[in-house]
Amino acid sequence: MEIPEVEQQSFNYRLDCLKIEIDLVDRAISRLETITQNVKNFSVVVWVASITVFLGQAELRKFVIITAILPILFWFIDAWWVHHHRGAFLRMKKIKEFLNSEDLTASFKQQKLVNFSILDTFGEQYKGSRQYENYTNVQKIMLYK
Repeated sequence: MEIPEVEQQSFNYRLDCLKIEIDLVDRAISRLETITQNVKNFSVVVWVASITVFLGQAELRKFVIITAILPILFWFIDAWWVHHHRGAFLRMKKIKEFLNSEDLTASFKQQKLVNFSILDTFGEQYKGSRQYENYTNVQKIMLYK
């Protein structure tokens, strides 16, 4: 059976988009790793600075315990960014699974992507799935890293 030229071009275009998406996901993961590192660095600086201010003034020393709230706040912010990081990481895992599956062979035979969609850098299409929810759950991230 002859595949029409337009379908072949469409398939090739989607393959090119998939190649681009691999790079986009990789860059997103790197960017998110940088963001989480910056959040951690910033949280340490802010916490140390606040402790220094509270301990440096006699009338504020009794309130130094309030600074314990800051690491908790930054812990939540860090978990939120890790949530996004894991969504991108899950997407990369799904791309790898597709590239190593029979669906890729079927895609070439049919000249269309089989059981796979493209351009979903953060794995939004997996939201609601058990795997996505378990892997990106902010509470689980906060309790275990």
